[in-house]
Amino acid sequence: MGAAILRAVFRYLAVVRFQQPPQLSAGKSGGRFVLIAPPEASLIRGVLSSPAAATKPAPVGAVWHPAPVSPGSTDPNLKVVIYAGGGGFVLGWDPDQNSANVSAVATKHFGVTNVLYMQYRLASDKNPFPAAVQDLFTTYQYVLDLGVASRDIVVMGDSTGANLVLALLRYLAEHGLPQPGGTTAFSPWVEVTSEAVQRYNRSTARGYDILDVPLLEWALEVYRPRGKTLKAEEEAYVSPLNHPFRLETPLFIDSGSLEGFYESISIFARQMAEIEGNSTHFNTSVGMPHDFFLTYPILGTKEEASAVLERAKNFLDGQI
Repeated sequence: MGAAILRAVFRYLAVVRFQQPPQLSAGKSGGRFVLIAPPEASLIRGVLSSPAAATKPAPVGAVWHPAPVSPGSTDPNLKVVIYAGGGGFVLGWDPDQNSANVSAVATKHFGVTNVLYMQYRLASDKNPFPAAVQDLFTTYQYVLDLGVASRDIVVMGDSTGANLVLALLRYLAEHGLPQPGGTTAFSPWVEVTSEAVQRYNRSTARGYDILDVPLLEWALEVYRPRGKTLKAEEEAYVSPLNHPFRLETPLFIDSGSLEGFYESISIFARQMAEIEGNSTHFNTSVGMPHDFFLTYPILGTKEEASAVLERAKNFLDGQI
């Protein structure tokens, strides 16, 4: 029933093209809200600053939970999760509620002290790729600038948020920048192509997964810059399947066995694991649909979300 409700909501929002803009002021989040200024220009390189890029770095709104990290904190137990939520690149959600939902399981089952739920610019004709990747990098650099060591940061995301996490990892690796202590990607959308959407449309997963084809088609239409053919290096950021890369941080990838993109996620995980030196673990959550992690309050999958976080922690701690 929860999956059917989500499909219906996604279809309605896609048909009317409704977007809830990112929160750029404190509102009910109060002192837990932060408006993050873009990092110094010298850190924006490569595909994030190419002359063909349609967007420039912009301020990012983010919400801490349960409390902000103080600049220069000396807490020896400090462990920060930077979270990028899903939504097909085009849909945004209440950052205060989502940060609370993630924190509720992450602080109990993942051993972190603080969660920073960031809000990237939603894809549109004005904000196609690489706007959202720029925003995640801005958020990551902000946490580093607070004095948090990179080893004490875990970058986490679901669905299209997980796609952005993979793009961030690629960017950090390509430019020799500090990589986080660990990364988790839940149900990452790794094949962002019309062919993948067509296969999903024909799959049996359509009947029980939470995704809806109009939402996926809308995402393709606006996340990929309109009227532009992406270069090979840009395509690797947008659609990482068949574009594995070397990374220095452990990467945990999870996919529900019932989701329509399970095969492409498992193939990408294998491609990453085959790169010499990579530490990658692929986990299958049996009987779960797409993105059961962030949507656990609706799907009733809190137990499964907690369990997959514990497996991710065991992997990052070297116990798997």
